[in-house]
Amino acid sequence: MLPSFINKPPSRKNLRTIRFQLLLAVNVTLGAALAVLLLWQYEREMEEVVTEKRSGLNDEAIAIHAAAIHLIHDHGIRYVQSYINCVCQQMRSSTSPGHQIIVRLNGKVLQTNPHSPETTEIFSAIDSNTAQSIKWNNLDMLGLIVGHHTGDNISVFVSENRENVRRAIRRKVLIQLSILGILGLLATTVVNVVLLQIIGAPLNQLLKTVEKISAGDLEAEVPSFNSCEMNQLSSAINSMSQTLYENDRERRHQMEKARNIQQHLLPNGIQIPGLVTACVFEPADTVAGDYYDFLPLADGSWLICVADVIGHGVPAAMGAAMLKSLLMAASELPPYEPESLLQEVNQRFAATMLPGNFASMFLARWKPDTNEFSWASAGHLPGIMLEKSGRLDSLKSTGMLMGLDAGTVWDRQTTFLSTGDRILLFSDGVTETRNPNGELFGQERLTAWFSRCSVLSLQSTVMRIIEILIEWRGESTLSDDLTLVVLQCVANKNEISTIETDDNKSFATLNILTEMEINSQKSRMSDS
Repeated sequence: MLPSFINKPPSRKNLRTIRFQLLLAVNVTLGAALAVLLLWQYEREMEEVVTEKRSGLNDEAIAIHAAAIHLIHDHGIRYVQSYINCVCQQMRSSTSPGHQIIVRLNGKVLQTNPHSPETTEIFSAIDSNTAQSIKWNNLDMLGLIVGHHTGDNISVFVSENRENVRRAIRRKVLIQLSILGILGLLATTVVNVVLLQIIGAPLNQLLKTVEKISAGDLEAEVPSFNSCEMNQLSSAINSMSQTLYENDRERRHQMEKARNIQQHLLPNGIQIPGLVTACVFEPADTVAGDYYDFLPLADGSWLICVADVIGHGVPAAMGAAMLKSLLMAASELPPYEPESLLQEVNQRFAATMLPGNFASMFLARWKPDTNEFSWASAGHLPGIMLEKSGRLDSLKSTGMLMGLDAGTVWDRQTTFLSTGDRILLFSDGVTETRNPNGELFGQERLTAWFSRCSVLSLQSTVMRIIEILIEWRGESTLSDDLTLVVLQCVANKNEISTIETDDNKSFATLNILTEMEINSQKSRMSDS
């Protein structure tokens, strides 16, 4: 078994969109590259300025060296000092405030600013014997740029403060780098826009289409794109959508056929001597696991069955169809008692169905000659008997569910109906209907409403109960198959129906399949 942290899907709040991750990766990379480029360019420009300055100082040293030789020859050392002071003063007053000139000749040192710290630093780096051994790296580390020239026992050193040189050119360099940075940002913006158009927008369209498909719009299609990969992806999604649409259409077609077959299996139009019936059959899915039936027996009696196979949908519907087949086969030969038929049906049902599949069934036998109503109930919800006098009774279960044990036996209960007595049989889809707050409708509430509707015709009673259930569950859909079977004993056992409805018209069996049909039936009744 894999560790729980591997099986657990990542939290949506920690997920980032591809567009965000792509732009983040591109912008971070381009931003870091631009920053490194600007820093490198800054240092490169500064070093070029320092190199140019050192070259200029060397040229100045050569010129001063030549002038010093001429002045010593014609006027003496005193004029050399005046000359270098004049040159240094002019340089400091123009562009080189840290300018310094040192001339060493015949062991004597002439300098423009003898108390300057740069002078001490220069002399500490100059070997006392030769100018070729000057430690230039030390001077660079001290923040000085030095140009020199040596010849004819005269050495000339011209220095400048490195920071002064860098400061003088920094503003110009920063302006150049700012322009370069703006161009880099523009290029990054262009890259972002291109990425959004090439990747972001197509991905967004693909996502919206997939969301439509997941919401049930199987005809949704993705438009074509300019990139090969996106076109391949859109084609794959469109192909998937088309396949899902075709499969769904075929599935709906097959389910409609199954629904029609199941409707055909119901006792549509069957009339039971001595009883008036009204029925509601509403699947939670296309087909239902509920089943009700009225079967005539060879001795003139009738079987009345209401069953509920576990679950709903196709598997439950197959179980319901199997129950009908087994019950029809079992009822061909006597004995016709409900408990005996349940045992025979249960033996075959338990042997045929997969383990864990079971069903409840209320099976009654009606004898029109004597008004005898006997029943056996395999774990089905208790039926409700409402006598004409208003007295209520419960037709309770007489044994456990079908399919649990092939050897199960059930008891039989018997009662005799009088004219006007009513019986309500139903599946758990009625009592387990929930309102928006999750509260069950319950059998007590169903019993109360069944009693209140005693003054109404049988058809109106059924329709009123359905209206109450619809109001109870509100906007929510039906969560389980719903079946209602209402029986009423009539005065003349040889006639199908002698009880008048509210609109003074007689009726036999009513099958209500959907809420739309209920409303349509109400409209027809009000019109007539």
